[in-house]
Amino acid sequence: MKKSFAATFLSLLAAQSSFAIDNDTLKSTVVAAGILTNSFAIFNRNSFDCKNSYKLGYEAAKDEELSSHSLNFSPMDCKLGAATMLPQSMTFEVLPTVLGSVWNADLGPYSKQAFSLALIPIGRYGLQVGAAIVDFSVGLGPTLVSETAIGTRQKSTNFQFTDEMGIGISDLNQRARLAFTYRHISNADIKLPNNGVNFLGLGLTLKVD
Repeated sequence: MKKSFAATFLSLLAAQSSFAIDNDTLKSTVVAAGILTNSFAIFNRNSFDCKNSYKLGYEAAKDEELSSHSLNFSPMDCKLGAATMLPQSMTFEVLPTVLGSVWNADLGPYSKQAFSLALIPIGRYGLQVGAAIVDFSVGLGPTLVSETAIGTRQKSTNFQFTDEMGIGISDLNQRARLAFTYRHISNADIKLPNNGVNFLGLGLTLKVD
């Protein structure tokens, strides 16, 4: 059942990610990496071993005019067995993740605070380097925001997409992970204006089981 849940979750995101394209090079890179990662995971879906593994994290992030505080929770991780498309020393896992955030704006005519809730499967490539694991992560997912305008930004719709990419480092048992993340939130021009938000954040995630 866990494998079926993960496969369904990944399929949903693969369909949505094709709409989340932005003209900016960095944002386009994040989306392209997400599409490739989702496609890779779905292609190898029968080779995943999914287990309950509770992870809880906090991240502080900053946009050019907004700041955010986020909590993330992952109830399981799905580790990929041997895959011929990856180097032998590299691991790959998918973590279904719920991300809740509070946004704050100090300037602008619109709301000073907003809340968001995202459901994101995080694909994570890992490589052991000495006594640590260095990883590269990519995520794409549907998002709801409480306000359609905050600070100076007009987002038009409460339904948004979150695209993220990060670099992390953790101990060999992955009990603690420190990560730097770029996160873009927009509605993919479903309705205009669509002023995207771009957060750069630093976060810590702990394994709590």
